Amino acid sequence: MSPRRGQEQATLFELELDEEPVADEAPAAPAPVARVASIRRQAPAAVPFRARLFAGLVDLGVHVAVAALALVGTRLLGVTLAPTQLPAFGALLVVFSLFYTVVPLAFWGKTPGMAAVGLVCHAGDDLPLTFAEALNRWLGEVVTVAALGLPGLLALAASRRSLADRWSSSELAGR
Repeated sequence: MSPRRGQEQATLFELELDEEPVADEAPAAPAPVARVASIRRQAPAAVPFRARLFAGLVDLGVHVAVAALALVGTRLLGVTLAPTQLPAFGALLVVFSLFYTVVPLAFWGKTPGMAAVGLVCHAGDDLPLTFAEALNRWLGEVVTVAALGLPGLLALAASRRSLADRWSSSELAGR
């Protein structure tokens, strides 16, 4: 079982049986599938900065399109947004952003923007991020957008990890 996941999050193939090993049996050789998975994890490919940038721009474009559709929808309904209603409109956009990012990362390991470029996000194993890791990644992305993309320049360093990667203890890999 992966060290970052608790017993309550174990998948069917990670469940440990309560059987005690017999002392006179020789340890079994690792399965070929396990050896292939460990070889794959040893050499992650460096993701080009332009792939990260394009994936982020696709996701940002979806967010902007949803905000524009919400504004057009209010106009079509004959509602004008008063300044007192702007916090509620902002909350709508934050909740959309949260679900748009966290749910796909936790289930599939990629947002629609990452899928368009062919990137996958994982945290050291071949499983998608946990919800807590995906939430930390979303918070890193929100801070990056709020700071006009400057924390995203960390991905240009030798480690190739952005602020969102560092906060969520994850990394991006190409398909």
